[in-house]
Amino acid sequence: MDTEFTRKELYDLVWSQPMRAVAATIGISDVALAKQCKKAGIPVPTRGYWARKQAGKPAQIALPPRFPGASDRIGGPPRNDYWGADWPERFKDVTIPSVPTFDEDMCSVEERSRKLVGQVRCGRKFEPAHPLVAKLLAHDEERRKEFAKQRHSLYAPKYDAGTARRRLLIINALFLTAARIECRPLMNTSKYVEEPGGKRDLWITIGKAHVCFTIEPIKSKKGGQSERLCLVFGRERDRSNTDKSWEDREGSQLENQLTEILVQMLLSAEASYRNGLARHREWIIERKAEAEAEIKRRLDEAERKARELQQKSERQRIGRLLSQAKALDRANQIRTYVESARLRVAETATGQSEFEKWANWAQREADRIDPVKNGTIAAAIEEHLDRS
Repeated sequence: MDTEFTRKELYDLVWSQPMRAVAATIGISDVALAKQCKKAGIPVPTRGYWARKQAGKPAQIALPPRFPGASDRIGGPPRNDYWGADWPERFKDVTIPSVPTFDEDMCSVEERSRKLVGQVRCGRKFEPAHPLVAKLLAHDEERRKEFAKQRHSLYAPKYDAGTARRRLLIINALFLTAARIECRPLMNTSKYVEEPGGKRDLWITIGKAHVCFTIEPIKSKKGGQSERLCLVFGRERDRSNTDKSWEDREGSQLENQLTEILVQMLLSAEASYRNGLARHREWIIERKAEAEAEIKRRLDEAERKARELQQKSERQRIGRLLSQAKALDRANQIRTYVESARLRVAETATGQSEFEKWANWAQREADRIDPVKNGTIAAAIEEHLDRS
């Protein structure tokens, strides 16, 4: 869809006339339009709505608030203003976005997120198991069969008990709830990935944001105590930039904090989206300033090269002028020499006929290098008139 709309603009449009008419105006099919609306959380008229509206009984569905972290923009042409050799000329016409504003403050978003998440419960069994978790459990079943044959710890199941099982149960609870509210969990499920200490980067895509987190075991400093689990936002290698973490504590294990954790994930996604809009606007402003500076630099460079080319051309013209003057001087020297020799031909050992042959050749050579005779001066005069 090449035309860009806000959610409110597209909502008003699809409720103003039938979907096929709207789709034809936009230039896409009604099926594609319905998919765009569904993806953006925009309700569309149900079957029979237009008949009920003509009968004076419209039942328009209100536009729900934007999902946390989701974009308020739908469609639009592909962004090609940022790259290419001619980016400054194209970028100077890019419109600076207005300062982003939002209908809800973050407190309202938090309240709505809590209602959306509900209660995240972590069971003691993988019933049901999220598809990603089910893959890990399938790998565990393969290890169990191999362990029955080899009886070696290398093939022992990983998720039968202990911290690893607790961790996977927590992941399962978070992933199931995330999927229920139409967020997309992601983790590496390869059986060949080693898990030192049970560490894996985990992701949940919420709207346009990708919230990364890890669930890591923390060994107790006191001997005899079991490992505690800690959930931290951000990738392990970028851990210094995060301030969001939860861990087992007395009276409240990590399993009892999952509701708050998922709510904070939604808020983190929304904050990321809002900050991204502000950063994008600042980037556009900076990029436009860079474009103007680059255009000026290129103009200055073009003017400098033009001046240098003109100066070089003038030097070449003067060089040609001096060369022509020297050629004319040499031609006249040859003619003078021939005439002087003719007056003294009697003093030579050659006859008059042989001398004339030589003199004719010398005259031809003089004419050949003479800029008046060979047309060089005429060309120079024409070039001068063209430049004037």
